[in-house]
Amino acid sequence: MANWLAAETAGQCGPCKLGLPAAAGGLSDVINGGGPAALEALREVTQAVKGRGACKHPDGSARFFASTLSAFTDDLAAHVLHGGCGRETVGVLPLPGPVGQEAQESIPSGEKLAVDWTLCQGHGICAEIVPELIRMGADGYPSVAEAAVPVHLQGRAQRAVRRCPALALRIEQAPAPRGGKPALPPGGDRKALGSGRG
Repeated sequence: MANWLAAETAGQCGPCKLGLPAAAGGLSDVINGGGPAALEALREVTQAVKGRGACKHPDGSARFFASTLSAFTDDLAAHVLHGGCGRETVGVLPLPGPVGQEAQESIPSGEKLAVDWTLCQGHGICAEIVPELIRMGADGYPSVAEAAVPVHLQGRAQRAVRRCPALALRIEQAPAPRGGKPALPPGGDRKALGSGRG
């Protein structure tokens, strides 16, 4: 994506013609184990591009780089500190799954996972069962306090609640979206899971 954004320049201003290719190269340096200096250089060139282009393409691209730095902090740290994350690089984005599965994954259940911080002991079982919703932070505790549960993950979310040895995880009804309507019509036999004890 970074290389594509850099190649989309009209070549009319420096931030686009020079800055975006430098940012794409900087991201590549970070990923290939360039160390902290490469990460700092990427941050600097991204900041230098913001608000200086003749159009908004450099600004949007700079936001892409900035969001990459904030959304993939752990992955980038692994590359910076250890020269890689150990995952196979395929060089292409994954293809979407079957239409039915893709549609199901986007359906909200109207429920959310919540962590009770007064009870959580950082066992990490929840993150093993539903890594799509809960990740363990650097401090050994869940890094996501509340996560919306899509329909296709409801079963695994309930299992995570049942398996929490500290009874710190629960499923609650998510707040209704603006307009006051629930995300989905209420089901006849669907219930929020309480303490995990049945």
